[in-house]
Amino acid sequence: MMTLRNSHRLANVALACLLGVCLANAALAADEVPPGAVTIRSDFPGGNIEILKNEGDQVQAAPDLRGDKPWFYWYLEATAIKPGRVNFTFPDKVVGFKNGAIGLQGPAISTDGGQSWKWMGTETVEGPAFYYDFSKADETVRFAVTIPYLQTDLAAFVKRNAANPHLQTTTLTRSQGDRPVEQLRIGKPGPGVQPMLVTGRHHAAESMASFVLEGFLQEAMSDSPAGAAFRKKYLLYAVPLVDKDGVEEGDQGKNRVPHDHNRDYGDDSIYPEIRAIKQLDKEVHFAFSLDFHCPTLVMPDHQVMYFVGARNHPENNYQNVAEFAGWIKKGLPPGAPSGPHVWLRDAETPTPMNSHYFGFKPGVVMAATLEFPFAPPGKVTDPDSCREYGRVVLRAWVETHFQKSDTSE
Repeated sequence: MMTLRNSHRLANVALACLLGVCLANAALAADEVPPGAVTIRSDFPGGNIEILKNEGDQVQAAPDLRGDKPWFYWYLEATAIKPGRVNFTFPDKVVGFKNGAIGLQGPAISTDGGQSWKWMGTETVEGPAFYYDFSKADETVRFAVTIPYLQTDLAAFVKRNAANPHLQTTTLTRSQGDRPVEQLRIGKPGPGVQPMLVTGRHHAAESMASFVLEGFLQEAMSDSPAGAAFRKKYLLYAVPLVDKDGVEEGDQGKNRVPHDHNRDYGDDSIYPEIRAIKQLDKEVHFAFSLDFHCPTLVMPDHQVMYFVGARNHPENNYQNVAEFAGWIKKGLPPGAPSGPHVWLRDAETPTPMNSHYFGFKPGVVMAATLEFPFAPPGKVTDPDSCREYGRVVLRAWVETHFQKSDTSE
């Protein structure tokens, strides 16, 4: 006769057997997971990746173009299911360049969820691929083609300087995605003080230029001799993240369809940020414009700093930029990228880009784009060093004797 106690005992035995089977199956399933298996995600600010294949320890990926023209930006997070070496392989050619998805100092890596970054180096790179050795299950690492600079970075910069009496932060406009687009102002209006505009991230992926721009702004609001001298002559307006949506959503930005933000300076601008910049210019009449960019990733000619823009617009643009570049070169520390070179070109009619929009306007003294390389081989381009290069750029600006043209009086 079955007693209640025996019934409970049998139930417990059955439950234990079932649990044992489940654990055995789980152990078997774990054994079947190969070393180096990972999960991939990019659903975070700045994230971008197209996963073509993720099997075993092999991940095949490509930049997610999202309907735009080919470019090289990508940013992913990988979490180990089982420790081991993982191989990440990109297409042989990206934007027409062999091994064009990995920079010349390797990918950027963050092991703390994107809080801090460094270049991995090229020891783990072979052709269009790199590898990483995960040491334990659930280890999470972020990899990117460049060191990201996002809204959180700009917000942290503004917060660090919130008590600075020389800085004012307002909203220039709202993006198409209804994000606030920050406008920073450094200095105060006064007799002989000339308005100047600096901009960054017309192309969303060009993050290293943002660290340089941040250093420029930091020096401009500082109490250093250069900062004080700058504010005596200039009232600085800055729009650090022009393509705010592209930065946060992880877009390529460059060559966006139908055109990107830096090709939107024609008569009928489609982006609210560019319309707002043009309206701001109508109100303050900028005498100077400096636009911060990064060039292509692996092209040999683009591993240096250089200026582009119209050679003869404004009238003395080449002379002004050349002197400015000379002071920058003189002030750069050892290990900095080479340059800056002055690669301004003759232009009789403007194209709808920032440097031409301002360069062809009456009353403007200088207008140019400063291109800063992502990670040239043998050079130092970590965030803190790039900020220091930006400080050098500000000091060089103060040293430059800008020549006005007849129309800029």
